[in-house]
Amino acid sequence: MAPSPKEQIAAFYEEYQKRGKYDYLYGDRARLDLLVGLIGQRQAALEIGCRAGNLTQHYGQHNRVVGIDIDRNALELFAAKLGCPSVWLDVDFEPLPFEAGQFDVVVLSEVMEHLRFPAKVLSEIARVLKPAGRLVGSVPNSFRLRNRLRFLLGRPFETDPSHLRSYSPALLRRQLEASFRQVQLLPVSGHLLGGGRHGIPVFPWLPFRIRALFALDLAFCAAQPHPTS
Repeated sequence: MAPSPKEQIAAFYEEYQKRGKYDYLYGDRARLDLLVGLIGQRQAALEIGCRAGNLTQHYGQHNRVVGIDIDRNALELFAAKLGCPSVWLDVDFEPLPFEAGQFDVVVLSEVMEHLRFPAKVLSEIARVLKPAGRLVGSVPNSFRLRNRLRFLLGRPFETDPSHLRSYSPALLRRQLEASFRQVQLLPVSGHLLGGGRHGIPVFPWLPFRIRALFALDLAFCAAQPHPTS
């Protein structure tokens, strides 16, 4: 019998992630601290795309966390490392297996760019959040200046085969506002010039437009979910 579409997608990520991806956490300390601060403490938290707990380990001890991922190997590592419950799920096609209004916060870090149907997933997230709940997450800032220059030079700016879509601040806001009344975008990390320790970083006090042009990542916090039928 041929593998199901879910099994095929799982196999793709399991093959791709085993190349040193299970211990990798995207971004720098500024991005990590920002997300952990937005998630908060003493929360009932759902992390979609939890992988092996790369981000979860930094906030999980202060919250009650359930993880979701399509990668079965990642979920085994997640359970072994953190002892948190988890669910093997293809969120693009399967509904979240939770009652409405169950979570204080849903974490969606570096996941939306992988989704085939992000609007459906965001609607499900809005459903399982409490009325005062929050969605906290991030996506790569695909249209930052360096990527625009690569495009002008005829070079691909996206090399990750698992990325299905690209987000600018405007595109991200439009996507989130379809499911949430209140959306805050926070460009974070990256460099204005150079890179590494000697580059000029994207300072958090810079105007939004400057940060959005240079930042590596677009963090976000969305609240006041629209009612779902």
